[in-house]
Amino acid sequence: MNQPTGQSSTDSERQNTSLRRSFWISCVIAFVLVALCEIGFFNLGHWRTTGLQHATVGKAVIGKGLKHLEGNEYKITDTDTATITVPIEGNAVRVESVRVQVDPNSTRKTFSNAVIALKTTGGSTASGTEWVYSTDSDGVWFDSNNTLSYSKNPASQYILIGKKLHEYKSTAVQVKFTDAKDAVVLFNGIDVNPTIPFKIVPLRLAAEIALAAFFVVFRPKGRVYRMHVNLRSVPQRLVTAGFIVVWSLALIALAAVSRVPEPGGLHTAFMHYMDPDQYQELADALIHGHTWLDLPVDPALTTMDNPYDYFARYKIASQGNHQFYWDHAYYNGHYYCYFGVVPAILAFVPYQLITGTALATWKAIALFSVVATVFGTLLVRRLARDYFPQVSLGIVWLATIAFNLGNCLILYCFAIRFYAVPMAAAIAFVFAGLWFWQISKRKDGTVNGWYVAIGSAIMALNLGTRPQFVATWLLAFPMFWPQITKHRTLFSRKGLGATIAALAPFFVVCIPVLYYNYVRFGSWTDFGAYYNLTGYDLTSHRGSPYQLLLGLFDQWFQPTSTMPRFPFITTVDTALAMPNEPSLGGYFAVFPVALFALLFFLTRQQLRKHGVWAMTIIMVVAAIVITAFDTYTSGTSTRYYGDFGYLVMLCAVFVILAFSSVAQKVDVNDDGTLKDITFAVQRSLSFRTLQTVLLTLLIIMGLINLFGLFATGVYSNWATLRPNLYVTVRSWFIGLTA
Repeated sequence: MNQPTGQSSTDSERQNTSLRRSFWISCVIAFVLVALCEIGFFNLGHWRTTGLQHATVGKAVIGKGLKHLEGNEYKITDTDTATITVPIEGNAVRVESVRVQVDPNSTRKTFSNAVIALKTTGGSTASGTEWVYSTDSDGVWFDSNNTLSYSKNPASQYILIGKKLHEYKSTAVQVKFTDAKDAVVLFNGIDVNPTIPFKIVPLRLAAEIALAAFFVVFRPKGRVYRMHVNLRSVPQRLVTAGFIVVWSLALIALAAVSRVPEPGGLHTAFMHYMDPDQYQELADALIHGHTWLDLPVDPALTTMDNPYDYFARYKIASQGNHQFYWDHAYYNGHYYCYFGVVPAILAFVPYQLITGTALATWKAIALFSVVATVFGTLLVRRLARDYFPQVSLGIVWLATIAFNLGNCLILYCFAIRFYAVPMAAAIAFVFAGLWFWQISKRKDGTVNGWYVAIGSAIMALNLGTRPQFVATWLLAFPMFWPQITKHRTLFSRKGLGATIAALAPFFVVCIPVLYYNYVRFGSWTDFGAYYNLTGYDLTSHRGSPYQLLLGLFDQWFQPTSTMPRFPFITTVDTALAMPNEPSLGGYFAVFPVALFALLFFLTRQQLRKHGVWAMTIIMVVAAIVITAFDTYTSGTSTRYYGDFGYLVMLCAVFVILAFSSVAQKVDVNDDGTLKDITFAVQRSLSFRTLQTVLLTLLIIMGLINLFGLFATGVYSNWATLRPNLYVTVRSWFIGLTA
């Protein structure tokens, strides 16, 4: 780093010494915090149950509502008397923890659900029965915490008893099963006052170390804030490559863990058949030379007055053996996939031709997510270098991390369904196209024809992927405005070659896509969405403009909801008189760093100064229009967040960089070139405020999305799909209960 003007070598050495001291102090603090978290916080249940009063239990008494099958398996025959009671031998003891044992070698993988009750020797009971879960001293604010969902996974078998019950001694423990009649439950025995095992979890420890390293690097006095983006710097390139690899692997792992074969067949609630393999069906159709899906069409569908009337289809399906496919476009006697064809052509068709098998949906989503991560990260760094070269590298990296969190790829790698394929693909195409456009611009005002052509071709793919994303085509005008107006190297006789390179790919890509529509539906501009067989008639549906306002609030600003136990995040009320799905909150609540985008008007002078004001306006307007269109036509859903989320996050990145450019104090050479950021950056109150706000929102965003993976009530939640993983992570927080 060059020594700033007017700064003596002594001052420089003093500052470097201060930075080194700050680094080592932060390392020590990080080490202590990691140790406290791993040894203390995540093993709090162990420390709370160490040294409890010993208790010996007698023979288990099986209730009349349970029928013993074999081994440790019991069938519930009567839900009222489905109990197992274990007496405590000798003197009564204070029961503070209970373990319901299940043989780890059991072949059955089922989870058993129960409540744990005690028979106490004194005190009145809140339940007014012999078996108690609390005492009257709990008051009206009592919140029962004695439920247990357990399996052969040892992490799921422990429970801490409510603290108020510790005042009384108990003579027996009862397990009352809450599963439905005919359910099979597992039981081997009960331990009273067991010590929860102390356990160091390598993956958890690695995550804690990574988080600690993050805070060491991005601490307020971190050296990273004294640097700026240098695309030619080898160390910066290596860090960028490392980040891309790690983030990509994280998304792949998320998709792999979240993948669960989605059941097909009849959905009795809707009386429609579910086909989770639409893209595989489409690829197979294209390989065999036709655009319609090879699915049987029920004769009743061809004779209905209005096959798009959901209630008419439901009535017919309820009366007999009829087969209607949900979320498929039906037109002139055939089923079609109305989702974009480009992902099928680029991924599913080649994979099937090469391997002879269908490409799994989760692999396609992971593939496009990795592409989006690569080009999204490179895009943010390039935009920062080109438009905000003086901004601190630390701020750029915080914005980059926030951008990768907020571009909705986490949502699509988590909810592994075919709906996510075009969304992840379109996000990847936008980021790649914008990056190629940006790097095509030369310093002399000309453009690289090959790069601009590649960018245009990739951007054009969005028409056949997710049409909402074509709004990003408008960004070409502000991005190339100097080339169009000042240098005249585009849209002019001088720039004829570059202009052809920029426009020709759109014709090459878009004409086949539009012809694909014509072949299917007899119209070049009909993508088939209105022929979808869903819960309402899209051919005649007209949303309410009054409900639209409420829908926009749901999509944007609905606050997240929390609860005082794992997973700490829960679903919110999204019930409206329009199609809606469960969610964890509006986009700005789930991805709070995006709130910076709402401040775009406050930084308009800086945005104009750095040449991105027009791009910001287009992003804001496009995000509003797209969200309104989606909400009005299709209701509210988190899967629509991707349609506008990337625009909001790009806008937020520009606003963050604009704020940083104001907050920083930067030396500039006489020729206008940038000197290194001075130590004044560290002492600037406005810069410290930006650091604090950005880091705080980034942490909140990370926690919401992390615990949101375990939230119950949302589609594809891990509590249902990966119950063993769910209870294992839940056990880490058992010390906070009771």
